[in-house]
Amino acid sequence: MPPLVALSFSVEPFMSVVQRHVKLSKKARDAITHDLAEVLGHTNVQLITDKGTVDHHLTPAVGEADSVLTTEEAAQLVNVSRPYMVKLIDTGVIALHQKVGNQRRVLRSVVLQWQSKERARQAQALKSLSEGLSEEIFAS
Repeated sequence: MPPLVALSFSVEPFMSVVQRHVKLSKKARDAITHDLAEVLGHTNVQLITDKGTVDHHLTPAVGEADSVLTTEEAAQLVNVSRPYMVKLIDTGVIALHQKVGNQRRVLRSVVLQWQSKERARQAQALKSLSEGLSEEIFAS
């Protein structure tokens, strides 16, 4: 199902701040721009009311028909490699639902919850980086 709302953004303002401090080749600039656009393109957007709380009526309910996924299906769902997904399960970052022989199974909701937390962590890291760069620029 396609998203109901599409957000577009430009990474150019961020790249211009980076280029004030670091000389980049065209190849490096293109690679950073691509990676940044990809990371920001996977961000999780939630609607917040004016009271600062998440409007749960607008957030899709997970768990009603929570499917059991193989490691390959889970990896494809969140766009990571299967070995990385196995590592996340084996280290306990993503909870193992059941083991069938030597194959691991996880719940879809658990994988999506991990993805949401990971995107929030990435967004916070980008915010911290941009704040640090801004402070450095304006302190000069």
